[in-house]
Amino acid sequence: MLALTAAGCGESTGPLADLSGLGTSVAVVNTVFASPLVHSLDVFRFGVPLAAPAAGAPLIPDSLLGKTLAFTCASQRYAESGDSGAPATGVRVVLYQRAPDGSIACPATAIGQLDLFDASAPGTTAVRGVATAPGGAAPLVDYTISHSAADPENVASATGFVSDGQQRLDFQVTGEPGSGLHNTIATVQLDDSAADLHAVLHHAAEMGVDTYGDDLDLSVQHAAGSAELKGSVGWANTLRSWDEIVLVNDAPFAKVGGSFVPENEGPSISPIGGRPFFTDEERRVLLDFVGAPNSIRAGLAGVLGAGARLVRIAL
Repeated sequence: MLALTAAGCGESTGPLADLSGLGTSVAVVNTVFASPLVHSLDVFRFGVPLAAPAAGAPLIPDSLLGKTLAFTCASQRYAESGDSGAPATGVRVVLYQRAPDGSIACPATAIGQLDLFDASAPGTTAVRGVATAPGGAAPLVDYTISHSAADPENVASATGFVSDGQQRLDFQVTGEPGSGLHNTIATVQLDDSAADLHAVLHHAAEMGVDTYGDDLDLSVQHAAGSAELKGSVGWANTLRSWDEIVLVNDAPFAKVGGSFVPENEGPSISPIGGRPFFTDEERRVLLDFVGAPNSIRAGLAGVLGAGARLVRIAL
């Protein structure tokens, strides 16, 4: 299950005004997670230049403390470099622009750095990640992922923030495996005090061989009204499905549907309640709303990707 609540300001002049407020709230989240430095971190969802620690060993080997790991196009991998400036108590990983296919673009262009620290304490295994733009300005990402020895394996929590340099989202995450082999359950809280945005997500997903399913309930509240998206989505190979309803001010507003739709196409969105059609602007906001759960899940998975390779957390 996934739930999102947000608050904004403004006055309602009808359904379109309500959707405009919703669009503004969703845009804040999408903009932050689409920023270049956050996008560069996403590459570590698929691998990190640090080996997984052995049981009882430090998360970061002593041999890497104070070292910088840089990517070379010739070898297509990270290796120790002679660069200075890495923290003495951690390891620095240089961040790069990415190519359209998701790989690091060559020739490699550095756009920042991620410093990783072993933040473990008695009874707790924890990793801290701090990402900055070149020159070591104020952090744009700062998080800690921790696992308590008293909790079952793969149960972990994360706290921190992510910013695009203009807007900042503070987050808290708790994740755990579901009852099945490939089930995940997570609760996420997002806050942007400057935009008066406050979000809470409860998320459960199941992944199979070339399949993905998600039941969700996403609610957004702002001064102009409220909106809710609830139902289920699925993915099988390159085909997608939706079975959802959008409510505006607690009243059914739109039906979101589609079965085995090619991945380059979107869902059908049809009015509920007698109105004949949606305006282009209403349809655009509704499509953004339908895509918001995946944007949040994928965005946080990218932000936490490197740290999650050292302390696992379900998202």
